[in-house]
Amino acid sequence: MPCDAIRMQMELAFGALEMQQRMLSGAWQLALWWMPGAVPALSAQAHPGTPAGKRRAKG
Repeated sequence: MPCDAIRMQMELAFGALEMQQRMLSGAWQLALWWMPGAVPALSAQAHPGTPAGKRRAKG
């Protein structure tokens, strides 16, 4: 039936659109990850330095 063919084409088109949106979102996240300065430095979070209230050793 022509209606079934049109319905199938619409489902395929919207399915492909959803897949493209997911892939674009993933590519955008990857691009942001690799851009310097876009994501705060992880090394600063991993090594915050001296905890508050404690002094550093002299030397």
